[in-house]
Amino acid sequence: MDRIAPGFAGRAAGSTGTTGGSAGEATQARGDSHFAVLASAVRQVLGLDLDAYRSRQLERRLQFFRERHGLQDNAHLAARLRDDPALAHQFADFLTINVSEFFRNPDRFEVLRDRFLPALLRRRSPLRVWSAGCSIGAEIYSVAILLQELDPTGHHELLGTDIDGTALERARQGLFEPLEVRAVPPALLQRYFRPEGQGWVLRPKIRHRVRFARHDLITDPYPGGWDLILCRNVVIYFTEEVKRRVWASLAASLRPGGILFIGGSESLYGVAGTGLRYLSPCFYTRDEPASSEAVPATRHGPGGPPSLPPRR
Repeated sequence: MDRIAPGFAGRAAGSTGTTGGSAGEATQARGDSHFAVLASAVRQVLGLDLDAYRSRQLERRLQFFRERHGLQDNAHLAARLRDDPALAHQFADFLTINVSEFFRNPDRFEVLRDRFLPALLRRRSPLRVWSAGCSIGAEIYSVAILLQELDPTGHHELLGTDIDGTALERARQGLFEPLEVRAVPPALLQRYFRPEGQGWVLRPKIRHRVRFARHDLITDPYPGGWDLILCRNVVIYFTEEVKRRVWASLAASLRPGGILFIGGSESLYGVAGTGLRYLSPCFYTRDEPASSEAVPATRHGPGGPPSLPPRR
């Protein structure tokens, strides 16, 4: 998954947050007296909370957008957002750039396929899987493909959510560019996609297994009872306070023994009180009573995990 929300160079960029950095940094970054006016307009017009995002990066994004459109300051931008729906749509797209691809960080998906999905399937079937901040759906579809390979007759519940309705509509269509499927092994590409023009279309047998819905990780209630949650490279753009709230909410949304799969540039180190226990890089589990079958931590030999070959 991944969505760049105020996006910056690449998908895993990050900087000091308003809460994680010093008060002086936050004040300097948001010293514009018109920021509150803009934040109010963005909240009312687009339903986005600018206060949740990292301040210095956000101000750079705002400055770039203002200069591109000839706007003097944040107050001018706020007025235009209220009066110009087309500009408001451009601003929303600019603020929530979506970048995603299938099997991003293939070694982590190998661990998911070889260890954690089989462990979860031994405990319960069908599984409930949620991709929070799913962007165009590549990662939840990646899980759908792995489950089809591991459990062809299973009827698992797979949900992808995002704040960006345009990205969700593209996810439902299932048409992907070559770069977005570059990590798909050739056999799986032939099995689950068909070429169309310059891209690839996901076949209905996978596409129809995933449901998509709009959800805001900052303001909306969280659905519960999930066996696996993917939230990858999303919260790195939030302030430290919002990060902690999101991690705790995702943990509470897992079933005991369920697994949280996060991005390679993220960590829960130092985030206390979530009830999550580290399993392996990018993987955490919600603790449960010791008498239950626990998902084991990952162990590999010196050569590491195998590459991601097609499996039936």
